[in-house]
Amino acid sequence: MQQVNQDRIPRARIIGLSFVLVLWLMFAVWQRTEYVHQCALIDGALLSQAEAVSDAVGSSVQSHRWFSPFVQKQLPETLGVLARSKNVFAIALVVNNNEEDVYLSGDRSLVDFALPVGEHAQGDTLFFVRAFTVQNDPPAMAHNVFPEAAARAATDSFRSIVVLDRTAARTQMQREARNRLLIFVMGTLLLLAAGSVWQSTVRLAQSEGTTRLLTAETRHLRELGQAAAGLAHETRNPLGLIRGWTQRLVEAGLPSDDQQEQAEAVLEECDRVTARINQFLAFARQAEASVQPVAVGELLQELQTLLQSDLDARNLVLETSGLNHPTTVLADRDQLRQVLFNLLQNAIAFAPEGSSIAVSLSKSARGMFRLEVSDQGPGAADEIIDSLFEPYVTKRPGGTGLGLSIVRRIAVAHDWTVGYKSGNPAGAIFWIDGIRSA
Repeated sequence: MQQVNQDRIPRARIIGLSFVLVLWLMFAVWQRTEYVHQCALIDGALLSQAEAVSDAVGSSVQSHRWFSPFVQKQLPETLGVLARSKNVFAIALVVNNNEEDVYLSGDRSLVDFALPVGEHAQGDTLFFVRAFTVQNDPPAMAHNVFPEAAARAATDSFRSIVVLDRTAARTQMQREARNRLLIFVMGTLLLLAAGSVWQSTVRLAQSEGTTRLLTAETRHLRELGQAAAGLAHETRNPLGLIRGWTQRLVEAGLPSDDQQEQAEAVLEECDRVTARINQFLAFARQAEASVQPVAVGELLQELQTLLQSDLDARNLVLETSGLNHPTTVLADRDQLRQVLFNLLQNAIAFAPEGSSIAVSLSKSARGMFRLEVSDQGPGAADEIIDSLFEPYVTKRPGGTGLGLSIVRRIAVAHDWTVGYKSGNPAGAIFWIDGIRSA
């Protein structure tokens, strides 16, 4: 069940992120498309103006029967009126592709006479070139009044060149680009916010489900622990009765030596089972800490006196660091004593004979105290490192597997963190961090 849930969580997250990414890409493409469309409209508006001016130039010539001197005289004024329109740099009319026969209004230096027919955008300038013809049909009297003009070819060809200013159009395009970029950034932030809200909602729902599951498991474990504690109590009573009667038999003496040894063995087993039950009850009991200032150095001296026989039996030396000066911490004295006792017993069991066990107290990165107990033994096996602090996990001969579990329960009650790391180059280091100074 847990594996399935763990698989679903990343999959749902990936689907959600993929959906947001697709929306983001679609939004980006949409804004890009809109920008290109608006630029096309802006260019189209300027091109429409160029076509309108060019149409006006052509109409002013094509509306007459022939390119008469009167038309030629009026043409510069017509071009001047058109050149005063917005965005118009210059207007030129080339007759019969002769650059010497040009009618022009505006800045001649801006006119490129070599451009072919069509539209041409060059930087901030738009050129629109258009070609048209005029059929010359002068009246009969024109041959007498304007003989040279009437003698023109039957058809005249013209090229109108309209030069427009694209500065305003390009400024408008840049403004459109900034607006689209701003819309894109705001939309991206909105999508990110929506994605974050969605992720938070999913996490909240998952957290609520996990909380309900953990609450149910905690209630079940509490009830199971209470039942086990009750069973331990009920077991200890008849066990005490058995031990009492066996003790009387041992003291009174039995007929044979074998019977005497068997009775003494029963006593030892009763004591061993009673010790295990007491340790189990200590583990099952809720660890409620009565916090007060505790001198760690004095507490360690008491434990050293208590464990000195065990240290001497294996020729071990207890070394301390950071405990030379008086250091007081906030903790439940009896529970901190239990923690140190369990860790030292564990270190004594695994330390090689003639080696040393080190207990150090130092400032941690969080500004609190960090307590470490290390030995030079083989260290924890790789297969049990992740479950060292779980109940009934042990590699110590004669161990119950509850010592480190009790250490963790006491640490949790004090809001400490507890852990294990391998020594350098060998050995085991058990540490407790987050111990507050008194």
